[in-house]
Amino acid sequence: MEENITPYCTECGGKLKWDAKFRHYSCQSCGLTYTEAELSRALEKLYDRDDDEDEKRKQRNQDYLDWWTSSKKKK
Repeated sequence: MEENITPYCTECGGKLKWDAKFRHYSCQSCGLTYTEAELSRALEKLYDRDDDEDEKRKQRNQDYLDWWTSSKKKK
């Protein structure tokens, strides 16, 4: 993790605090703990899901436009 970015909990959005003794992050709000690898995977999954939703929205818009223009051609 980069030192200048404070990571956040993927479950509640709370701030994570690094515990050097146990070598993990713990959420200050909900108490969930992450190792660096677990946090990295959780954040990647979260960002991938956002990208997937954006792609689905774009596809729905394109499908609608295709349908709308095809219905206009029939008239």
